[in-house]
Amino acid sequence: MAFENIVVYKGTDYHSAFPHIIRLQNGELVSIFRQAIARGGQADDEHNRTLTHSHVDADSRIALVRSTDDGATWDPGSLVVVDQSDGGSDLNMAMVSQLSSGELVANNHRWFTDGTTQRSDRLSLDRSGREPSSVVFDSLYFMRSSDEGRTWGEPRPVEVESIAYRAHTGKSDIITMPDGTLLTTINGYGEASGVDRVYVVRSRDGGSTWAEPSLVLGDPNGRIGFGEPPVVHLASGRLLVVTRTSEAAGFLYQAHSDDGGWVWQGQRRTPIWGFPCHLLQLRSGTIVCAYGYRREPYGIRAALSHDEGETWDIGREIVLRDDGLHRDLGYPASIQLEDDRILTIYYFHGEDGIRHIAGTIWSEEDTT
Repeated sequence: MAFENIVVYKGTDYHSAFPHIIRLQNGELVSIFRQAIARGGQADDEHNRTLTHSHVDADSRIALVRSTDDGATWDPGSLVVVDQSDGGSDLNMAMVSQLSSGELVANNHRWFTDGTTQRSDRLSLDRSGREPSSVVFDSLYFMRSSDEGRTWGEPRPVEVESIAYRAHTGKSDIITMPDGTLLTTINGYGEASGVDRVYVVRSRDGGSTWAEPSLVLGDPNGRIGFGEPPVVHLASGRLLVVTRTSEAAGFLYQAHSDDGGWVWQGQRRTPIWGFPCHLLQLRSGTIVCAYGYRREPYGIRAALSHDEGETWDIGREIVLRDDGLHRDLGYPASIQLEDDRILTIYYFHGEDGIRHIAGTIWSEEDTT
């Protein structure tokens, strides 16, 4: 079948980027993403030659839109602002989950952008030694909705007991384990090595507090950094993480757990070049790893695994898009539609410079 490209959300006042997507218990699809005000371009910067898109912006917010027809159309009038910056913080990397109770939980992280170097009680990692102009990580913030994402409560900062963390959870929703414990992945800071590691953390009170970290991926030599870690809970019970890296030639790394996320094994480099990525297990059992392809030809790609991530069929890498103008694109997330096709969404832009949430509808049988 031919790939079908769609627009999930595109405005003119805001850039939209870094999307996530889930299916609600009522069958609707919702996508959450970060928005930042569209500003005039910089003629000497190819990356922003038409409109500037900064990944750190004090005038940012988290928004959500929905589809009531299984992703065929997305109503721009359904846009809800989930979290709004106060002008002193950048809001970024939102994820959304629906708990078994029906409650929606969204989270994003904030960076102080006003030049402050003062440590607050929400600051999980002290970066006060940086120059005053530098951004400083604040915290993860969680918001809750009891009406399927139409209204949201006040954002609450979250500490993680016994670990210094930074940035955000992975490109995936919260996992509910059989005993009701919630799991999510975070970037942990390696204080000795100075490079990021990946952890799973747990909540036993519905996401109000998080603790009991387990190391998923880390380089004992302090060379390779791991971050933006999606996790998928496979039908077999295995947990699989495939994550972005630094200082690893651009290849994704993976690890898995067969005991509920306490012990992780199989840390190794995958044959997949790209970042960041998202994981989805289809009803057939196939795992989809979708990722941004940030070298020419810029675009969005996917690789499949038919054996729970033991191998990846990179020889039949699926090219969803290869018409990107430059590397400022990606952060895909996928969902399976009712007719078994796959919708992969991501951020993209054309010659007008407006970053927007786009999508590609495709099927498991599609290959390059």
